Amino acid sequence: MKKDKLQSADILILGAGVMGASIAYHLSKQSDKRIAIVDQFPPLGGMSGRTFGQIRLHYSNTLLLEMAMHGYQFFNHWKEHVGVGDSGYSQMGYLLLVVENQLKPLHRNIELAKGLGIDTRFVTPNEIKSIEPAINTTGLVGGAYDPAGGYIDVTRIVLSLLLAAQDNGATLLSGLRANTINTKAGKVTGVSTDHGTIEAPIIINATGSWAGELLSALDIDLPMEARRLDTMYLKQPPGGAQIGCCITDGNSNVAIRPDRGRDFLIGAYPRKMPLATDPAETNNPKSDEEHLVRIKKSLSERLPDFTNATPIKSVSGTYDITPDWHPIIDWVPNIEGLFLTTGFSGHGLKLAPAVGACVSAAVLGKTTPFNLTPLRFERFAENDFNYLAYGPGGRA
Repeated sequence: MKKDKLQSADILILGAGVMGASIAYHLSKQSDKRIAIVDQFPPLGGMSGRTFGQIRLHYSNTLLLEMAMHGYQFFNHWKEHVGVGDSGYSQMGYLLLVVENQLKPLHRNIELAKGLGIDTRFVTPNEIKSIEPAINTTGLVGGAYDPAGGYIDVTRIVLSLLLAAQDNGATLLSGLRANTINTKAGKVTGVSTDHGTIEAPIIINATGSWAGELLSALDIDLPMEARRLDTMYLKQPPGGAQIGCCITDGNSNVAIRPDRGRDFLIGAYPRKMPLATDPAETNNPKSDEEHLVRIKKSLSERLPDFTNATPIKSVSGTYDITPDWHPIIDWVPNIEGLFLTTGFSGHGLKLAPAVGACVSAAVLGKTTPFNLTPLRFERFAENDFNYLAYGPGGRA
């Protein structure tokens, strides 16, 4: 169906990244409603195409752990759930390294996960060395090790989910920008696009960094900031040390994972990530230079055998950060028919299957598989923030 011919849908999903794709798949599987997905970019042209791809089972609260567990099972049994494509899941293990002042919250999170049946354990500095010999454990007091952690291929995931959704009858309209969400008497009526209006009584805003722009036109103040996130691919010299699992250094806020051959991907985050003035920007020479300085400093402290690695490519995206670093998954207050899912602070990929299942159930009037009350829109106005074991940061 040509994008300028679609005039109406029962449910309109804005955003065809990993969230929009998962929601579209779950909705199309569970209903016969007319579902359309609109995105200004081609598939993977937004933030989902620039994700770190890491999966882990370490969080500060039961809800995110349960959602991450669901995602892990979904990715690990992709054929049974989706039927087409695959998730590219590669089990590498996940290490979170901590210093003294993070030890107590680390033990708390480990026990929380164990209580849900997650295979995770505390590891001493000597055990860390046995798992990853290249790590310099100076200053570390221990870590958490999740054997099931690893990597998932977001390209395969998004394309497979979109294909499955279309096989189930959904319509994908890529390269079509939604300019405004239209309302009348407090209810959504559709969206205005570059190719006319599409009418719909239910709209799901899954546009990530662009969510606030669409809501601000409705005089809705979204409590979220888009912060610039830089990652970089580097290559070890021939014969150089290698790592075999995904690693987060809780002290310097560095995340690193193996890639192909001698390549690895790393993000050395500043204590305060800068605002993303243009979420569509994929790289910036000045930011790349500053990022490389942070990378080299972090590597010299934690992985000294990696300091001679050669930069290959920088990939920049955004962290969509709410005041408590947890997402918003809820109906938008005071506007009937408008659902919002955003603010994942870099955790969206592993939570996407659970989000898709929950949003699908919510818009179809069914009970959601997880209690989303802690992620409601109005929790910030109610001063009911979610707990962060390590404080604000990507290890939420």
